Amino acid sequence: MSPKQLAAGVVMAAALVCAPNDRPPAAGRIEGRTAAASRLDAGSLAPFALFGWVSPPADSCNAARVAEYAGAGLSLMLPAWLDAGKRSDNLARLDLAAANGLRCLIWDQRFERFMTLDPLSPEGGVLLDSIAADYEQDPGFAGYYLGDEPPAGEFPLLASLHAELRARDPAHPAWNDLLPSYAFETFDAWPAYVRAYLDATRARVLCYNEYDFLTTGDRGLFVRHLAAAAGIAREYGIPLWTIVQLIPHGAYRALTEGEMRWQVAHALAYGARGVGYFTYWTPAPDPAFNWHDGIIDRNARPSPWYAFLATLNPRVAATGRALADLTWLATVHAGSVPTGGTAWAPDGWIAGVQGRAALGEFTNALGARFLLVANSDSAAAQDLALTFAGATPVERLSDDGAGWTTLDTTHVVAGTRVALAPASGDFLLLRVGGEAGPLRAGSGPGLSLQPNPAAGRVEFALGHVRRRGHIEILDASGRRIWSRTLAPGSSIVPWDGTMDAGGLATPGIYFARAEDSGGVSASRLSWLGGR
Repeated sequence: MSPKQLAAGVVMAAALVCAPNDRPPAAGRIEGRTAAASRLDAGSLAPFALFGWVSPPADSCNAARVAEYAGAGLSLMLPAWLDAGKRSDNLARLDLAAANGLRCLIWDQRFERFMTLDPLSPEGGVLLDSIAADYEQDPGFAGYYLGDEPPAGEFPLLASLHAELRARDPAHPAWNDLLPSYAFETFDAWPAYVRAYLDATRARVLCYNEYDFLTTGDRGLFVRHLAAAAGIAREYGIPLWTIVQLIPHGAYRALTEGEMRWQVAHALAYGARGVGYFTYWTPAPDPAFNWHDGIIDRNARPSPWYAFLATLNPRVAATGRALADLTWLATVHAGSVPTGGTAWAPDGWIAGVQGRAALGEFTNALGARFLLVANSDSAAAQDLALTFAGATPVERLSDDGAGWTTLDTTHVVAGTRVALAPASGDFLLLRVGGEAGPLRAGSGPGLSLQPNPAAGRVEFALGHVRRRGHIEILDASGRRIWSRTLAPGSSIVPWDGTMDAGGLATPGIYFARAEDSGGVSASRLSWLGGR
């Protein structure tokens, strides 16, 4: 059992937890809430989430502690370390969270009953009715925590619980954090595990953890995980969350501030919609794991990480919310290419890059272009320079996300050059070309399409496909609705609006992406509907 499984008091061979009915139903507790609580929407997940693994324990979960949690720039609370899951503790945490504009994922001890009780049985149904009734109307409630790092053998039970909770409370998801790839014999076994979980549970969030920084040498798998997980999340049309390393423990070493920024910046570049930190509350001493200090240290005081994240997280949240409204197109790496990454190559949009950077390319329905620039050097600040094709304005999102500031640029032969100086591992979000503009093809297989707008049929022309080629169509939310493998060479690929999951794509704005070993090409498609 992993440290984080122990952290949540995981049962069901690694999955679930709450207690007797010791308070009135939640529905009777809504009146008299604070103004902050009443403004909260109790429905769907926030566009972007920041959370600490885990919340203060029940005996420390008071108004000051929850305000402190919110003061770190976090928006979502999880259960406590070794959480007993008592109903009274959960309801108290929800009250405090709502008063601070937060939401909670709740672990309920009554879930333990399903180790031996069938969720589909009449008795199981009554128990689930009771659990849902206690929380679903609560303004601070975000969803049902069903455990950490479940093995595949638990998927049938988790599938039943996800489905039955969804039927009773469709507004609030059931949630699991998944195993990293190094829990398996090969990396290729990990995407199969993730897809099997999603196929079984129909989960509405894909969350996983991957800790890269070891005392014996770093794994170098962080980007490979991100790229694979982001692709699977798009395939299933759900947001991606990732939990990043913070606390030194066991074989995991202490991190620098640059390495912390680097993890978060790369998660943003790959379109993550949530970032968690392991850990917020420092566990009790344990000789097996040799816990050092988390965000709140072993004396229950803020560690140096607290002030650091209280400054970083508002920027992360503002950028994450902005990206959540956009469609991801590609993430490429200039200067050096990590394992699992795609190399940047000059194209019709970005003509030049000076320095080492991960570049997350995004767009909106109007065709405006956005670029998440992440400093690939976690050890030092860099003087980066980007050259964009043509004469174009370049703007930077403000730290609070309230607006865009025009940057100074230089006109060069290749187009428009902008100089940037991000701190070690840091990031910034650019808007290039204003609020709307043409979506240029890119550096990959030379994608073009005819006609556009299209009705009934469109043809994608691919001029020079290299190895490992594929084409896909994304809807405006970034969900992949259709894809095909491409053979090397030139080809014409037709599409008649049929989606891989069945049915026809509705009229609207879509994005075609073609990728091979040489890069990525993208085009905006106005689809008028099938015939």
